[in-house]
Order: sequence, then structure tokens, then C-alpha cells
Amino acid sequence: MYFKALRDTPLVRPGVDIQEPYLDTDNESRSIPAYLIVFVFAQLFQLVLAWDAVRAQNTIEMIAIVIFNLCCFAYSIFEISQTKTSLGDSSAFLDPAWSVQQLVDTLTPLLIVVVVVIGITQCIVTWLAYQLFQEFGWKIYKKIGADPNMKRMYRAYQIYLVLIKVDLFFFVGFSIQFIYLTLTRREADPEYWLTIIVLPLTIVILYIAVYAVRHESRRWMSIFIVSMLCGVAYFMFKVVRMYIGDKKQNYVGIINFLTLFATLCLLTILTTIANAAVCYRNFGKGLKAQIIKGSRRTLDSTSSSGERTLVLD
Repeated sequence: MYFKALRDTPLVRPGVDIQEPYLDTDNESRSIPAYLIVFVFAQLFQLVLAWDAVRAQNTIEMIAIVIFNLCCFAYSIFEISQTKTSLGDSSAFLDPAWSVQQLVDTLTPLLIVVVVVIGITQCIVTWLAYQLFQEFGWKIYKKIGADPNMKRMYRAYQIYLVLIKVDLFFFVGFSIQFIYLTLTRREADPEYWLTIIVLPLTIVILYIAVYAVRHESRRWMSIFIVSMLCGVAYFMFKVVRMYIGDKKQNYVGIINFLTLFATLCLLTILTTIANAAVCYRNFGKGLKAQIIKGSRRTLDSTSSSGERTLVLD
């Protein structure tokens, strides 16, 4: 009902052609569904991240989950005031049957519940992450050993894998907002189709990133780093386009949030490039062999334990 009120309300202003609400540059409320979609995507992403952290026994990823959930908590608080402000600034675009106050009164309790739930889960996630961090630390020690250089290389490897996943989240989140809020389905608008094409291409590039580091392939890692540099140019182009050119009026009311997301994308990409260079430098120094050896040792230990259980029975 809420989304119907925002998207399907006809816009009739004197001297202005009727257009869809989410394309009207003065309609602040067009940003609310996009914010909520990104928030839902963040929760699903965090669920996958938690599963992957337990599966891979990645201590760095456990820390990332705690930080990520804390960011979601802060975002949920921000969403309350942002929703009220956006609805208040776009009252002229709502059907007279739908008052701004009615929408605010309906949404505010739901948004407060989200804040409370995420706040409680933050405490639970932090405690669980601490317990798993200790457990994973011992297993990593058995896999990698006590060599400080090997531990340093393995830590860089873990950070690299986490950054790849964070890159995926920020890029998809930015693309969702950009497509929904500023672009139209018109053949005359090549930027729309460019953004659509870049989405699956990004997944392929990130797969190359994981393959390169796990197989210590210098060629594929070089291709990945070059691709990420292209990503830097892509996001810089997006940011500049928001402030300069004939389309800057499309970003009224949403430019601050899009700029924030694009900046976060740039920061994570640059951090990933720096960490990828560190991993590239570590190729051929024994980390790959040590991980394989440690995995086999863990598997043999599990098998031996199972055999002893059968004998005792």
C-alpha cells in the first residue's frame, strides 16, 4: 500500500507534464523504496556472509560481520528521520487521500521495531563472533602453524577474500539505487544499459579475483587489478556526473546518499587493490602449499577420529 501510494500516485502540476513519481526530480519520497531495498539486501548479504565465515573458518570475516551489523544498526536509526524528512518534503506528490502524517504514523513503529531487533542481534552476534573467533584461531594455528610470516600471509589472504565480498555488496547496492532513482528504460539512455551490463560483469571479475588468489595465478591477478582500476574510473565518472552535466537535476534529494555510497565503493575498491598487491607479492612463498597441507592434515585427523570411534563401538 505504501509503495503504491509513492509510485502510482498521478502527478498533475500546472504547466508540467505528467510523469512517473520516481522520475520526478522534486519527489523526495522516490528515494525511500530504494533505501529499504538496499537495507533488505544488506540483511540477506549479512546472512550469506555469516554462513561463509563459519564454512571457511575465516576470523577476519567474523570481525567484518560484527562491523557490518553495527553499520546496519546505525543505518536503521538514520532511516527513521530520513523517511519522515523525505515524506514531508514530497507531500505535494501524494494523493490527497494519503496524508503525509498517515504514512509517517504507519511506518514509524515498523522502523522502530527494526532498530530494536538489530540492536538485540548486535549483542548476540558480537558474543557469538567472539566465541567462534577463539575456536577458529586454534584451527587456523593447526592449519598454518606458528611461522609468523606464514600467519601474516594467511591474514592478508583472509582480508582479501572479505574485501571481495564487501566490494560486491557496495557495487550491487549502488547500482540498485542508481538504476531505480536516476535512470529510465529508454534506448536513448545508454547509461541505463551500461549499468545493467556492468552488474553481471562485476560478478565475473570477482570470481576471477578468488580464482587468482587461491591458485596463485599472477596473470589472473593482474587482470583483476586492472579491472578494479577500471572500476575506480567508473565510480569517479558516476560521482562527477552527479555534480556536472545536463543530468545533475536528476539527483536532487538523493545526491548525498548516492555520493556516500559511491565514495564507500571507491574506498573498498582502492583497499582491495592494495591488498591484492600484497597477496600478489606473497605468491610462491609457500602459503598455497601450507593451506593444502593443513586441510589434508585436518581431514586425516577427522578420519582417524572416526576410525577410533568405530573401534570403541
